Amino acid sequence: MVNSMYWILGIVWYLLVVIGAWKMFEKAGEAGWKAIIPIYNMYIVFKFAWQTMYFWVWIGLAIVGAWFTYASFGDSVGFMYYASWIINFVQLLIACNLAFRVSGCFGHGIWFALGLYFFPFIFTIVLGFGSSRYVGEYNSFTA
Repeated sequence: MVNSMYWILGIVWYLLVVIGAWKMFEKAGEAGWKAIIPIYNMYIVFKFAWQTMYFWVWIGLAIVGAWFTYASFGDSVGFMYYASWIINFVQLLIACNLAFRVSGCFGHGIWFALGLYFFPFIFTIVLGFGSSRYVGEYNSFTA
């Protein structure tokens, strides 16, 4: 009984996040169905919040970082180990910058950006269902 309740709550939560992302995409002028497709949805977020070139950098770093992490498994002092940390840190900075830009695109500030970064599922629902409006690409950083 308890396990089925967790499944039901998980499905409801997932549907809320998907619908919130769908509505967020529509507010940004994109087709809502694009929010459903993994990886492509991130491409679209980079498209309306920043530049798609940074998506390719981000995805490339994810692939290379995963490979370096796998290659350094069991070795905590070698080149691969430190390279994987550096690559993953750069990827983290890009994700942080993206959260800040998405927040700015919808007229919010740094605190909302931190919420988007640390609690993306909750804040995506807030963007989708809330009164936030897409105000355009956020350009406080030089790209």
